[in-house]
Amino acid sequence: MATDDTRRAIGKVISVAADRFVVELHRGSDNFTVVGFDDVHYVAALGSFVVIPSQTEYVVAEVIGLWEKDPTSGRLSGDGATILDKAGSSKFLELVPVGMLPLPHDGGFRFGVSTFPSLYADALYVLDAELDRIFEVADWQERVPPDGDSTQTRYKALSIGTSVVFKGYDVKAKVDEFFGGHLAVLGNTGSGKSCTVATILQSLFEKRDEMAARGATFLLFDVNGEYRVAFSKLPAPIKRSYLALRPDPGAAPSTPLDVNERPSVFRLPHWFMSVEEWELLLRASERTQQPVLRTALGLTSLFADVTPQTESLRRHILAMCLKEVFGGVSGDSPVSKAHRMVALLDRFGDQKLNKTLLTKHGFNLQYGNFPAGNGTAAFLDELKTFIQDNVAIFGNAVNLPTTLRVRAVSPRPKSDDAQIRELWFKAADDPTELLLPPQPQTPRPGVGGPAKSRGKTNPR
Repeated sequence: MATDDTRRAIGKVISVAADRFVVELHRGSDNFTVVGFDDVHYVAALGSFVVIPSQTEYVVAEVIGLWEKDPTSGRLSGDGATILDKAGSSKFLELVPVGMLPLPHDGGFRFGVSTFPSLYADALYVLDAELDRIFEVADWQERVPPDGDSTQTRYKALSIGTSVVFKGYDVKAKVDEFFGGHLAVLGNTGSGKSCTVATILQSLFEKRDEMAARGATFLLFDVNGEYRVAFSKLPAPIKRSYLALRPDPGAAPSTPLDVNERPSVFRLPHWFMSVEEWELLLRASERTQQPVLRTALGLTSLFADVTPQTESLRRHILAMCLKEVFGGVSGDSPVSKAHRMVALLDRFGDQKLNKTLLTKHGFNLQYGNFPAGNGTAAFLDELKTFIQDNVAIFGNAVNLPTTLRVRAVSPRPKSDDAQIRELWFKAADDPTELLLPPQPQTPRPGVGGPAKSRGKTNPR
């Protein structure tokens, strides 16, 4: 055994089983502490490690139990009670094997025990260097020679705190695994969760040599305003962007804390959001509102394009809406229909289809009708020139999954139009809303009633 191993022995193995070891500690101490050559070690912490030499490797074992057996000392106190001899009592550790650690310092830890220790083998307390090898963070910094200079280093592992099991040991986490997956910092209010996150990032970016996390980008959602000042003293090469959420998006940005900060006001364009994000934002229901929302977003993007094809499609949709609004539904007054048509033409009209369609045929906005004569027929005839018999509108909103086909409503009964029965735009000061009634259900062969859906379907 090496000299250092002899000097850090804490006891002898007195029992060996496939899943349990028992170590009897050396006598002479009234507690479970051992004075080693480097420090005083408390070896009875549950969850701590003990290493046991076995041929060319160490058997790494975890402490799961401890007990003490006091022999009868024969000494009595003044009232006749037996005096316990703490220094002379026998102390035991119960261990479970974890893995193997090669004796050479460049070997890696592996789980599972291939060679069991012999009886009366020395049990040793574990060193910090061995803990680094067990947790695979031994080389937590590596040299990176930029331009032939080998003095620069970069982190492979990052210290994130001090262990409560191993005295004075810095717990390290591999940088790639730590920031490449999900991580939760849990604790009660005021326990230091925000300080923990800030300290970890500060320790990463305060590395002042050439390899100070070059190229890394972190995005923090600071809902409580806790992190801006915490990162105000990072090294000069690191730039910070501070996006503040203001009630007025046009408000002036905040005053920068230093030359490395670029403050601005946060703005999220509506076109930047996908259909799924719109559904989450508006809390659209799956069966009724999501199909309508997807169709409305597709038509909205259609109205934003300016091409000859999309212009004819927009006029077709606008003409269909004007026709349906003019036809009206039960309970709508003529004045209400007139205001809806004017609002549609004001918002979506162009050089060919605009409010002149109403004025040229003598439409009375005050009463919401055409005067006596053929004004109504002329209006509808001209409106039909913009309506196409069969129109395919491809939803070009972001991530719009399906193709929307809108058929022109002909003078035939609406029940003959199996794809879309009504198309309705409500245009007012609110954003445009497209309402599509539910589709008629097709009866199953041999079943009298309508077919019933089984399970959830994906709305299209």
